[in-house]
Amino acid sequence: MEPILKNEIRIDVVYRIIKSNWKKYIAVGFIAALLSSLIIICVPRYYTVRVLLAPEYGNTAGGLGALGDAASFLGINVGGLSASDAIVPQFYPELIASTDFLTSVMDIQVESNDGEFKGAYSQYIVKELEYPWWTVLVSRIKMLFKGAPEPLCTDPGYKVNPFSLTKTEFDVIKNISGSLNCVVDSKTDIISIYATAQDPKVAAMLADGVKELLQDFIIRYRTEKTKIDLKYASELCDKAYADYIAAQSAYADYVDKHQGLSRQAFVIEEQRLEAEMQLAYNMYNSLSQQKLLATAKLQERTPAFTALQNASIPLKPTGPKRMITVLLCSIFSVVAYTFYLVATDNIKNNGKA
Repeated sequence: MEPILKNEIRIDVVYRIIKSNWKKYIAVGFIAALLSSLIIICVPRYYTVRVLLAPEYGNTAGGLGALGDAASFLGINVGGLSASDAIVPQFYPELIASTDFLTSVMDIQVESNDGEFKGAYSQYIVKELEYPWWTVLVSRIKMLFKGAPEPLCTDPGYKVNPFSLTKTEFDVIKNISGSLNCVVDSKTDIISIYATAQDPKVAAMLADGVKELLQDFIIRYRTEKTKIDLKYASELCDKAYADYIAAQSAYADYVDKHQGLSRQAFVIEEQRLEAEMQLAYNMYNSLSQQKLLATAKLQERTPAFTALQNASIPLKPTGPKRMITVLLCSIFSVVAYTFYLVATDNIKNNGKA
């Protein structure tokens, strides 16, 4: 029997070893397939849903569309408007992974495909989620030493505090974080949201809910300052209108009561009231333009999202790939057993040399 050199693997010798041990290979492959099947069958199936979004923002620094034309017609300068953001699409993955965002995901309403569960996604995680037997075993061993975790609070009106989470809330958020993924194309800014769950309908509803939460957050972020400005401009405009109506009423009452009188004091007072009324009108007109500008700016700052691909209930599970896993484990065990036999044969023949 010729030895296999240390730095050389001879195909003929490897073939001879495989041929002489083919029965053992069958046994090794069968055992590997059996063990891997017993393990992989305990891993729950999961489904992944993908949602595609394309953000559309208003024109910047030059155009507000029809509102910009209307503002220009009224002589309002809109050249100072801009759409610069601290949160750009490339930041959305970090946003979705944040604790504040994940706590809002807990309240998304989901329903299982068989209709047996309806409720918040956090309750689905606590009550319906399945785990491999070894995970359950480890969890029960921990409970022997640490005790059972406190249940998730379901009181009406209760809001999770991201600043102070309970152990159960932390575990739920950790699970949610692992089931969500967001990818943004740096060239096109197209947003891909992936949601994974053990139930196909839950995965679809989760993806749709995360999409809505992301849209609401971005709209709220981009328009928060503008809404404050619009509210302030509206309050000033309403006050100016009330002042103008009051000045107009005072002028009309004075003219009605002193009609036909020609004393200079009456004329001067009438002119003063008329000037106050005109001043109040000018102030109201100016603030009305500012209110219109704030309204136009709010519309310009509000982004629109085009759904390139909406959530859809998947028909087939994403994983685990059971057949592929069993096949790979069998191949790996056969290859590993081959290396073991070659190494054993090499050591044996080198010892005889």
